[in-house]
Order: sequence, then structure tokens, then C-alpha cells
Amino acid sequence: MLKTLDQPREEVYTTLRPRVEVGLPFLPAKTASAFFKWPLLPELFPVSFPGVKTSRDDFLVDMDRDALTRRMEKYFDLKVSHDEMRRIAPSVMENTVQFSAELVRDELRKRGFLKKNIVRYCYRPFDIRWLYWEPQTDLLDRNRTEYFLQVFEGNTWIVAQQKPRREWSEPQFIRAIGCLDLMDRSASCFPLWLKPNPDPASLFDRVAGDAPKANLTDAAKEYLASQRLGNKPEALFYHTLAVLHSRGYRTENAGALRQDWPRVPLPKSREALLASAELGQQVAALLDTETTVPGVTQGKPRSELGLLAELHYSGTPDLRVIGGWGHGGKGGVTMPGKGKMLTRGYRTEEELEKPLLDLLGKTTHDIYLNDTAYWRNVPEKVWDYTIGGYQVLKKWLSYREQGLLGRALTTDEAREVTHIARRVAALILLQPELDANYQRVKAATHDWKSK
Repeated sequence: MLKTLDQPREEVYTTLRPRVEVGLPFLPAKTASAFFKWPLLPELFPVSFPGVKTSRDDFLVDMDRDALTRRMEKYFDLKVSHDEMRRIAPSVMENTVQFSAELVRDELRKRGFLKKNIVRYCYRPFDIRWLYWEPQTDLLDRNRTEYFLQVFEGNTWIVAQQKPRREWSEPQFIRAIGCLDLMDRSASCFPLWLKPNPDPASLFDRVAGDAPKANLTDAAKEYLASQRLGNKPEALFYHTLAVLHSRGYRTENAGALRQDWPRVPLPKSREALLASAELGQQVAALLDTETTVPGVTQGKPRSELGLLAELHYSGTPDLRVIGGWGHGGKGGVTMPGKGKMLTRGYRTEEELEKPLLDLLGKTTHDIYLNDTAYWRNVPEKVWDYTIGGYQVLKKWLSYREQGLLGRALTTDEAREVTHIARRVAALILLQPELDANYQRVKAATHDWKSK
């Protein structure tokens, strides 16, 4: 500090001009020059819902639908006493300040088990499971009834957050109901479509009523009408996904993105909007593990993906995950472990052309399930890829350590790691196109005027 006493003030201090739009932060905030002229995400898609919070994941969530069904049937069975249920599933019979376990169970058993309410559940990024969704009582800590009523065939969702805990993350794309922890600090789920008058009486029969309408503000509708796309709300939805997945967008606007919802530049021309939306559809397909992607998860893989994350054995096939990838933490929370991996250079047959190498990384990893089985050739930037605040592949493995899962992986589950790695690699390889798209949009934007 003493060394700065004789230095000119302009060399020591930085003049800040904090923006009121992001709460007057007294730190340098990097943004594109026109950033604050672009609409906030809710200025395009006004309705969003926080994700579901169970507070009893180990009971209400499962990777196996049949296992979850059997567990819930016992919970609702009048012949199974509270004491026996407590032995079967201690967490659901544990009282808390806001949850009286026996009273809740008694009330629900009077009505009975709703088997059709076992639904697909976006638990973590690239990790789809099953959830028993209960409309009555506090069995689910936050069941989000209004959200559940809007989850129907054909609806799609962008998952974002207003103010991240750490660094801002690109949004996720889902079709099923999502968990509050899809983002590491309160995921908000923005639908493309809304049932205008969902009937609460349909809780036991899913959504009924009027045809869905686009979840758009009046200003967003006017914008689409000006582009002769008034009947194509998907164009704006997928354009938004494409722009927010550009690393250039993230880097240029890092300061403001930590403070509020992301802002979305809108293309001036119809052609640019449609081209951007087409890119967004590619992003959506890669993020959605229940959509097959030709050349990635379906058919013959693209040449640059064909040797990524292949499962190999050095002995008898063994799919137990005992490599130290996860362990139980306080309150039943799964904590990631260091795990067993080998970092190395690419083998001759694995070598990539320089542009691809620059994107995927100069080294690769062999990721071990155990001492004899491993996924070979997971490039460093695929392994390091994060979304929602989670390192995707490592997080996926942490939940499936045998001591937590109670079994080995199935063949399909082991293959899913290969598919996730290839999806992530394809997303990374799409970055040059996404960045070029962002720059084109930024260079010629629609003149947005907030209503």
C-alpha cells in the first residue's frame, strides 16, 4: 500500500459508474455497450415457476419407477403400521417443525395412492428420474401445484435463475417437471405454453381445459408480429436459448449476469431470428436426454464423437461404481468425491484436428467405475463442463456410487454416461456457431421499448 502513495491517482484507482439496473454494485461490471437496452428474460416470458422441493428426496424420488411405486404402495397401505414404515423409510416418518409424519400419512391413506402421479422429474442437469407428486398435505415440502398443472405433453421449459450464488450459468432446457435444485440456487422454470385456466379440480386427472396460449408479454407478441412470426412463439423461445448459450455472451456480460435476470438481444431481421432459433433447437435437443440426436446418441456417431467416453473393461465386465465418486453427507445429501481417473494425452487413433482440440482440450481422461472398468477418452473440457453450478459428469457419478445406489449400474445407465459425454462435446463444438450468431444479433438488434 505504501508503494502507491507516490503514484498518480489514475494509476491506482478505477472510476466506477454503477448501474441502477443491477443494484448499484460497487465492483467493476463487464457488459456489452447495449446490454441494458435489451429485454430481461421475464420481459419476454412473463410467467415462471420455482422448481419442486421435496425435502424427502430419498423417499419421493427414484431412478427406478417400479422401485418408487412399490415404496409408495407400502406408504399408502393401511396394513403397514407407522412403526414398520419407519423401519422401511425413516426419513418420511421423521417429524419436523412443519411436518407431522404420522398425521400426514393417516390423512393420505384415507384417500389412497395416486399411481398416475409418478411422473418424470428433472432432478439435476442431464439426470432425469421419477417423482411421486402429491397434491395434498406437506409430503412434498413445496409441491408447486400451479407449476404441475402446466406440465403437459408438448410444453417445453427454459430453466434459469435471477441471481446466481456464484458464476452465472447458461439456462437448461426441460420437458418434465423440474427440481428447485436444477440450479444451485433456486431454479425458475419458464414455459413456452400456458393453459390459460387450469382447473384445480383436474389435480387428479392432470391438466384439462382450454387450449394452451403462448407465454409471452404483449411487447414480445408485438415483436414477433413485426417479424411476421406472430403464430410462431417457438422462434423467440429457441432464439433465447441459443443466445444465452453463447460463451461470448456470457463473457461479455459477466458483471451484469451475476446481479439479475439475463437480457436477450433480439434480431432486427426475420431471417436472423429464424437462423438463431434453429441453433437453439440444436441446443435444446442436446440438453434433453430424452430426445435422441442422430450422430450423437442415435445411429453411427459423428467422426469427432465416435471414440469419446467408450466403456472398456480390463477383465470380467463389472459395472459397480466404487471409484470414490460420492458419499453421503449431512442430512442425506450426496457429496461428490475425488474419484479415480487417469489424465493423459490422446492416443494416435483419438487425435483431433487442431480446431476441435482447442475446443475440447489438450488432454483427456479415463474415468474409472472401479479397478477394471472405465470410460475411455473423456476430453478435459467435456469432463469439466458445468451447467446450473454442477460439474455434470462428476455429479451424475456421485449419486451412483454403489454405497449410495445400493447396486451396480445397468448396461443402459453405463451407456448413458457415453451419451451425456457426447452431448456435452457436441454442445462445446457448437460454440463457434453460437458465438457467431450472438455477434450477428448484437450487431443488428431490434429497438426494444419496455412496456
